[in-house]
Amino acid sequence: MNLALNLFEFSTGWHPAWRFLLVAAAGAAAIALAIWIALRALHRIARRTSTSLDDELLHALCWPAQWTAVAVALLVALKDVEERHLSRRLEHNLTILIAALILLPLTIALARATIILLRYSFAKSATGWHVTTLTAATIRILWAIPALLVILNLLDISLAPALTALGVGGIAVSLALKDTLANLFSGFYVSMAGNIHKGDYVRLDSGQEGFVEDVTWRITTLRTLDDNLVVIPNSKLSEALVTNFSYPKKRLAVRIPIDVSYDADVDHVERIILEEVEAARGLDGLLFDPPPVVRFNPGFGDSSLKLALFVHVDEFTKQFPVQDHLRRRILARFRREGIVIPFPIRTLDIPPGALKRALDPGSNAPQPPAQA
Repeated sequence: MNLALNLFEFSTGWHPAWRFLLVAAAGAAAIALAIWIALRALHRIARRTSTSLDDELLHALCWPAQWTAVAVALLVALKDVEERHLSRRLEHNLTILIAALILLPLTIALARATIILLRYSFAKSATGWHVTTLTAATIRILWAIPALLVILNLLDISLAPALTALGVGGIAVSLALKDTLANLFSGFYVSMAGNIHKGDYVRLDSGQEGFVEDVTWRITTLRTLDDNLVVIPNSKLSEALVTNFSYPKKRLAVRIPIDVSYDADVDHVERIILEEVEAARGLDGLLFDPPPVVRFNPGFGDSSLKLALFVHVDEFTKQFPVQDHLRRRILARFRREGIVIPFPIRTLDIPPGALKRALDPGSNAPQPPAQA
C-alpha cells in the first residue's frame, strides 16, 4: 500500500497523460489480480461439487469480469486527473464512454448467466423445453434494454419524442414487416408451446421431416436423415399438422409386414418369428418391454397370408437397422424351415375354345357359302 502511495506521489510531477496511463494500468492490474484470485478460489470450490452448473457460470463470467476490471480502472484513472488538465465537457464524455464499457461486459455476463440457468432449469424440469436461438436472443435483448436506458440517461436524451414517433409510425412499420412479425411471434409460440423441442424428430403434413435443429426469429431448421437442412418459416410451422416421433416418449412401435403361403401353419410361423426376435436380444435399439408380438393382420390376402410383427425401439432412427437385422434373420429361418413367401398369383378364367380362337386368326374368318 505504501509503495502505491509513493508511486502516485512520485507521478504528480508527470505529464497528465502519463499519470492517467500509470493509474489505469496499476488499477487494472490490482483489480484483475483480485478477480483472478477470487475466480481461482471459486473454481476450486466448484470442482468439489457434483453439478456442472457452477463451472459453466464461472467459465461464462471470466471474460466479462476481466473487461469490467479494465473499465473500472479507466474510470478510477479518469477521476484522478486534475480538473485543470481536463475540461468538464471532455470529462463528462469520457465518463459516459467508460460507463458504456462497464455496462457492456456486465450485460453480457447477466445474459450468459440467465441463459445457463434457464438451460439448467429446463433440463431438470419435465417439460422438455430447450433454450433455442430465439430464446437466447430475447434474453440478450431484455438485458440490453436497461443498459441502453442508462446510457441514454447519461447522454441526457429524452425518450418521449422517440416513443411518440414510434407510436405514429408503428402502424406503417407493422404493415411493412407483417410477414417478419408473423414469423417472430410464431417462433415464440413454437418455442413455448412445449410440443416441439430441439432434437425431436418431426414430420409435417406437407411431407418434410427431420430433427429439429433450431428455432430462430424467422425460421425453424430441420436436419433430415441425409444430413440436409430443411428451412421452414415459423408461421408455416405453427399452422402445419406436425407428428412428433420423440415426444412425449422417444420409444417407437415398429410394424414389419410378413407374407407367407396359404399352405403355411400360422401358429408355427408366429412361433419361429418370435424365436428369431428373441435370438436378436441385445441388438442396439431393440426393446423387449413391451414384448414383441405377431398379429394375423390384415389376414387373408390375394395370394398370401399377411401377418405383422410389432417390436419397439428406443428412438426413431434405430428402427431402420433393427428392421434390417430382423428381416434377414426371419428370411434365413423361413428358407431353413421351407416356408414359402409367394409371388403374387392371379387365376384366369378362360372360356372353352377362346384360347384357340385367339391363337388361330383364321378360325375367326367368315366361311364361304356352300356350293349348290
